[in-house]
Parts: sequence; C-alpha cells; structure tokens
Amino acid sequence: MHHPPFDDVRESVTTTLTRFLETEGDALGAIAPEAADLAALLTGFLEGGKCLRPMFVHAGACAANPSLGTADANDVATLGAAVELVQAAALIHDDVLDHSPTRRGRPAIHAAATHAHEARNLAGSAEDFGIATAVILGDLALALAHQLASHAFAGADDRAHFQALCAEVMAGQYLDILNQSGAITSTKSATDSASLVTRWKTVSYTVHRPLMIGATRCDASPALLESLGAYALPAGEAFQLRDDLDGVFGDEATLGKSTSSDIREGKRTMLLSLAQERAGETDRSVLAATVGNSDADTESIERVREIMTATGARASVENLIRQREDDAREVIANELSSLTSSESCELLDLLVRKLARTDR
Repeated sequence: MHHPPFDDVRESVTTTLTRFLETEGDALGAIAPEAADLAALLTGFLEGGKCLRPMFVHAGACAANPSLGTADANDVATLGAAVELVQAAALIHDDVLDHSPTRRGRPAIHAAATHAHEARNLAGSAEDFGIATAVILGDLALALAHQLASHAFAGADDRAHFQALCAEVMAGQYLDILNQSGAITSTKSATDSASLVTRWKTVSYTVHRPLMIGATRCDASPALLESLGAYALPAGEAFQLRDDLDGVFGDEATLGKSTSSDIREGKRTMLLSLAQERAGETDRSVLAATVGNSDADTESIERVREIMTATGARASVENLIRQREDDAREVIANELSSLTSSESCELLDLLVRKLARTDR
C-alpha cells in the first residue's frame, strides 16, 4: 500500500479540524457573538502545526491494517485531529507556564490576548486577561478533542489509549514543573529526573499513545502493540533530546522561538543535567548564576552554551540521539518487519529519522 506522504496526512487532519471548528464556532456564536472568537483563536493557533502526532496515529493504523478503507481512513484522520487538539491545549498552557511570548514565530495566545487588551484600552490587568484567555482556550481545546474523538472510536481500547494520552501529558507537565523546582524525589539523579519527565511529557503523547490509538482503532494484535511500544520509547526520547539541543543551539528563525528561553527559564533537560554533572567548580558557579535567571544577559547565555559544549554534554546528547534512533530502527528490523507490511516499516523508519533531525 502507498502511504500518504506527510503533506497528505496534514491536509486530511487540517480539513477535519477546519470543518469541526467551523461547526463549533457557530455553536459558540449562538451563546454570544463574542464567544465565537474562541473558535477563531483556536483555528489560527493550529495553523503551521507539524502534525507529528496525527502522523503516528496514521502509522499505527497502517501497521495494523495496511489496506485501510475510506471509512477507517476518515476515522483515523479524525482521531489524529483530536490528538492535534490535545497538542494545542498543551502548547497553549505550556507557553503560560514557561512565560514564552512566542509560538511558531507569532505571539503566543496569552501574549496576543494581552496585546489585544492593551490595544482596545480595556479595563483591568492586560496580563491577567491574556493568561485567563490562554487558560480558557486550552481548556476548550481539550474538551473539543474529547468531543471530536468520540465520533471515531471503534471500541474500548482506542478510547482508553486516548484518555491515557490526555492524562499522561498532564502528569508529564506536572513532573516538569516539579523538576524545575528540584522537587522530584523518586529518582536518584538529575539525569534520571530529566528522563522521567521526557518519558511522560513527550514519549507518551508524542509517539507511544498516538501509535496505540491508531493501531487499536484497526484491531492490532497484542504482538504488534508490544513491538510498537518497544519502538515508541527510543523514538520519543530521540525527539525530546533533539528538542533540548535545538532549544539551546538551534536556529531561532526555524524554531520560531528564542534559543535563550530554555536557559533563562532553567529547564532541567538532559543537556543541562550532563553539563552540571561534568562542569568544574568555576563553571558550575556560572551555570548556577545564569540558568533560571530571567535577567541573564546575552554574554552569560553564550557562556552557558560554551560550558555545555566544553564539558561534552552537547556531544553526549547528540550521541544519545543517534543511539535512540538506532534502537528504534532495530525494533523495526528485528520485530516489526515480521508483524506488518514493508511499507508500514518504511513509514515508521522515516518517522523516527524525522524525529531525530533538527530540520524535522
């Protein structure tokens, strides 16, 4: 079977979301004309998304059933669109948690709403209005995700994986803020804590659960589900590790956000944890003074990058990405190749290579 290229999957999901949000916009507008603004804001926010998670929903479905019919394909696209709404909710809230002013090269929802409040000279705090708008819009996106997905579930299994995805990403977000506060006590080291956050904030809802949603929607065998899970863990870790590197050393124009923000916000990534473990006393003092300092200047930020490079932390993370990519591709070769079609294996291989690359 010929798998639709990424652009086709994205187009199918985008079309589903556009139609759904048009209908929901009419329903909100019936409440009050102003309420329809929420659907418009959400539609605009979804523009430019990479649709990685819907691609994994599609890949899971194709692994279970390489000959998807039109009805199944439409339901898989609907589930992918629902997962994209969960992603939107997480990102909208994440930008508030991280105090990030931009997303995909545009003002984040809370920042845009703050600016709109100021431009209209409305009463009250513009910042509070912006944050409140983002919280409400993120909540709405999550509610709509459940509503949309309910039209496409085949049974209890795909529904359970979707519900788990929603719960696990919230647990991962909570672990992330605990980790930034140094409050995770169930792990033995900073690198273990970073791995724990990655497992639940990224791996689960980026790769593992989307694969499971698509695969169970199409009646995957227990053996296939187990092997897809074995593939998902290293593939998702490669994605997060690449994201950590890009957040410090990437191209801002490509990322659509600052490469200083992770350092100023004190994100306790694997990259930072390795640098802290390996740095000498003087460099540890620099890291302590700069990482998590919202007022850190450009020179200090650049010094942190130099320490991350000089300690070998940057190179180690690059090596880890290659290892995780190789681990995922090994699962494809040794397990999945005997459980699904060669074309499905090629798609999964393409996806893990995409996750591990900067230009994904």
